[in-house]
Amino acid sequence: MLRRLTLLTCALLTLPCPAQLPSTHAIPEADEPYFRATVDRIEKSLATAPDPATVTYELARTWGQAKQWPEAIQWLQRAVAFKTGLDPARDYVFEDIRDTQEFKSIAAAAREATQPVSHSTPAFTVSEGDLVPESIAYDPKSKFFYFGSMRKGKVIRCSRIGECAQFATGLDTILGVKIGADGLWLLNNSNTESDLIHYDVTSGAVVRKYAVNDPGHSFNDLAIAANGDLYISDTRANAVWVLSQGAAGLTKLPDRFPAANGIALSADQTVLYVATFPDGITLLDLRTHTTRPIPRPKNLCLATIDGLYFYNGALIAIQNGIMSPRVVRLKLAKDLRAIEGFDVLERHNPLFDGITTGVIAGGDFYYMANIQDEKEEGFRPITILKVHF
Repeated sequence: MLRRLTLLTCALLTLPCPAQLPSTHAIPEADEPYFRATVDRIEKSLATAPDPATVTYELARTWGQAKQWPEAIQWLQRAVAFKTGLDPARDYVFEDIRDTQEFKSIAAAAREATQPVSHSTPAFTVSEGDLVPESIAYDPKSKFFYFGSMRKGKVIRCSRIGECAQFATGLDTILGVKIGADGLWLLNNSNTESDLIHYDVTSGAVVRKYAVNDPGHSFNDLAIAANGDLYISDTRANAVWVLSQGAAGLTKLPDRFPAANGIALSADQTVLYVATFPDGITLLDLRTHTTRPIPRPKNLCLATIDGLYFYNGALIAIQNGIMSPRVVRLKLAKDLRAIEGFDVLERHNPLFDGITTGVIAGGDFYYMANIQDEKEEGFRPITILKVHF
């Protein structure tokens, strides 16, 4: 009754009124068993989920994708009530209810739970705003930063004052880029294959390419061990690959890493951390070759981690997607196999327009504030921010 009176008052006063919740759609009969089984499976996983906030949000999205709006709203309310940084405001799944009072209240609660935090300062800008770089690497010898483009099939390298030049061309969608002791390594993806490519940084020549000729893969990010071994996350295949020092080709690890993304190695080279969904971070113990979700505080949500880096007994993570975009430091236990605490380093920066990855350079963490990957025009220079540790 109160809602009806509110809408009537808006109409009489010619005020803008919130949209009503759309009618629930009928689920096609053929899809009903699969949908119910999916909901049942996710609900059952809640009891033991290492990241219950993420799983709760996953339920909201599942109901939303089926356009079952009352249930989607109920689960969204529960997800946001965790106050862990989940934010549905930009999620396309909820586009149909974005203007409703129910959704606006949820979005406002999410915003209230994620106040701005700022510890970053501008480092330099890249004038080529439409580069759309997913990744950034740093060469401590030359002091150059490298950026791989997702749209232009090229890599550029830039000085600390933003003077840039082309380094490599003729590529496809470039994701992870890293500097190792023997040169630059990048991950390149096309419609037919995923490649690990090794470049000589002095000549720009390709040293070697390692390809997986299968469209069912998407090489995302990589970590380089002290002994030269390379670990690669493969998002589409839910996998991690390794290129062992001296090996002729890539080997896929037997474990499953759902939606594998950011990847990092501990300083003692005994732990591999892989960003996964919905567990947040899967820990691979390289001594025992066992995997498990990393233990973490109850108030920490590790959803949709993109860049992931080990530094001084902690992990630095960039979160985007269903999270309010942020940079967070995850403080590890002495054995490096659990998260004991965390602090948000940056959130709600007005420059943010797509944050994905960064790089440790000395005592600073450099990351891209605005890769602008959702734009087709109106690009601004890319701002590189840094946090001093």
